[in-house]
Amino acid sequence: MNRLLTATLAACLGVSLFAACAAAPDLDKGVAGNLQTRVATAKQLAANKNFPAALAELQQLGQDVTTAAERGQVSQQRKTRIEAAISTIKSDLDTAMTPAPQPDPTATPSSGKDGKKQEEDAKKEAENQKDKGKN
Repeated sequence: MNRLLTATLAACLGVSLFAACAAAPDLDKGVAGNLQTRVATAKQLAANKNFPAALAELQQLGQDVTTAAERGQVSQQRKTRIEAAISTIKSDLDTAMTPAPQPDPTATPSSGKDGKKQEEDAKKEAENQKDKGKN
């Protein structure tokens, strides 16, 4: 399951961000190349399950997009799409980093009122078996 999640994240990261960063009239070609390099790095880090580093790379990507937009190298519309893709991928990576809940090893089926009743019934049954053995 974890391997499937990692592969899915890596694929989504690549497709979403490469599409959002592809060179187009509303995105400077030089900036597009730099952003795509960051995307490729983040994708590789996610594929290697280095989620904290992938998140850091996405954070830097977001800062690069903001800087490029301030310089007029990325249109506002393109910036918004890239930021939305980054946000989605960050959320997926955060989810991947959250450990799956593990069953409580201290919990036993014989805990609580029902468990005590089961224990009492088992003791009574054992005593009955003992008494039958004596007869």
